[in-house]
Amino acid sequence: MMKIIQLIRGDMKQICRDSMLAFYGLAPLLLIIVIRFGEPVAAKMTGVDAAVYHRLVISFAMLLIPLILGIMSGFILLDERDDNLIQYFAVTPLSKRGYLMIRLAFPMLVTLCYGMILLLWESGHPLHLFFALSMITLEAPLYTLLLAAYASNKVEGLALMKGFSLMAFTPAFVFFIPEPWQFFGIITPTYWTAKTYLAGSHVLLFGGLGIVFHLLMLCGLYRRFILKTDLYSE
Repeated sequence: MMKIIQLIRGDMKQICRDSMLAFYGLAPLLLIIVIRFGEPVAAKMTGVDAAVYHRLVISFAMLLIPLILGIMSGFILLDERDDNLIQYFAVTPLSKRGYLMIRLAFPMLVTLCYGMILLLWESGHPLHLFFALSMITLEAPLYTLLLAAYASNKVEGLALMKGFSLMAFTPAFVFFIPEPWQFFGIITPTYWTAKTYLAGSHVLLFGGLGIVFHLLMLCGLYRRFILKTDLYSE
């Protein structure tokens, strides 16, 4: 237990020291504030009916929260891998897998909290909200593992981050593209999240398949990361 507390305490110190990581930690809260207070003002200034695009805006915000927090946790993982700290934790009672579980649980928990705050005022169907919240919670560790498994350093991580950010635009794809064509997006986890939240029907189908898809991706990336860190230790 003390190892877990020390690890979390070290994370807090690292986030406070690094201005970029500190911004990532606060960015979701700033995003929620801007949406809640800025959306009515923007609608009034532009004359656009906010109700028409409100769910689209919320779906964008939902996907940005795990993206931001997952990347933040991914950068911490990259730093610790470069400093060989993962190998240090591997020989402690925490173990490498225990260390990784904590690293993945942290962005999941924070994403869940921010997601609940974002959806607190939403009046959508409970199933839409439940499945969407479940999937964005799983997306945070997905981004963490994507960075850690495929980036060799922070420079590569920044390049990958730009590519991952394109997935946050999936709601526009779902909202504006007719259904037969939008199915090309099923290979991305964010498609299932956006589709579940924005779909008027078949929410159990999209939500169930979406959660399964997220879990399968998590398992695959987890195994790849474990393999990669094992190779680094040889």
